[in-house]
Amino acid sequence: MKTRNVVWSILLAFSIIMAGCQQQASNIPADPVEAVKTIADKQADVKSEHLNLSLDLGIQAQGLSTSGDATTAGIANLLKNFKANLTLDGDVDNAKQDMQLTGTFDLGDLNSLLTLQGIDKRQFDLVKVGDTMYVRLAGQDWNSVPVSSGTVTSTGQSSSSAFDMSQLTALLKKVAKAEKLNDETIDGVDSYHFKVTLNPTDLLTELANIAQASDPSAKVDQAQLDQAKTLLQDSTVEVDMWVGKSDLFIRKEIVHLNLNLKNIPDQPGVSAVIDFSLTGNISKINQPVTITAPK
Repeated sequence: MKTRNVVWSILLAFSIIMAGCQQQASNIPADPVEAVKTIADKQADVKSEHLNLSLDLGIQAQGLSTSGDATTAGIANLLKNFKANLTLDGDVDNAKQDMQLTGTFDLGDLNSLLTLQGIDKRQFDLVKVGDTMYVRLAGQDWNSVPVSSGTVTSTGQSSSSAFDMSQLTALLKKVAKAEKLNDETIDGVDSYHFKVTLNPTDLLTELANIAQASDPSAKVDQAQLDQAKTLLQDSTVEVDMWVGKSDLFIRKEIVHLNLNLKNIPDQPGVSAVIDFSLTGNISKINQPVTITAPK
């Protein structure tokens, strides 16, 4: 009996510990879609961060005409199996909407064309301070371009991209499927792993409904909407995110967009698969950053 009591005591202690762990995980709703919405809201608290991004683009087009002039034939051959890559690394001041990034780009078969134009190094720097963007290729001088930062609201969100969060919640519930996968450690941070899948055709329908509700005078061209839905019916949109358990800040995100296009308007017999993948690693969240205009 004494042995049994010891065993039951150990089991009881273990259950208390596990209950405590479950309570720590209650900072997000149990429903995965609601959890993702909570996580999205939490990102407004990210005032600065270090980003490491990699974007991969692949295009495989079939049925494009190779007859005609050299330019048309060249584009058709290029798009049969086109691949490109872009990387970015640097600091972002979300509060000021400033950034300082270093990047590289690889345009696959187009690299030779850049070489002919005297661009041998496919590296660049990008700095945004206030309403000015500064860009330079490796070994060249800076060029500046005016940009608009938009008005920042009291929540830290740009008014130009402000979105009714109740609409976002409704949209997610109608077009998104979310699941919580196994927890992982990202850059030393214990993290939740969520996967969100969006249905592109349902997304088009709901966006049209939102547009109509926001402006009753606006008219949605149903024929064009149906055509777009037919075009995107075999496409997929998936988002994986790894979120720190303690603060719900996103530490890693992968956006995968696969467009399987058939019955392209005005292009009989042409089909294309466009594969877009963006991987982002986020670190140094809310640590001080200093971003200044280049001299």
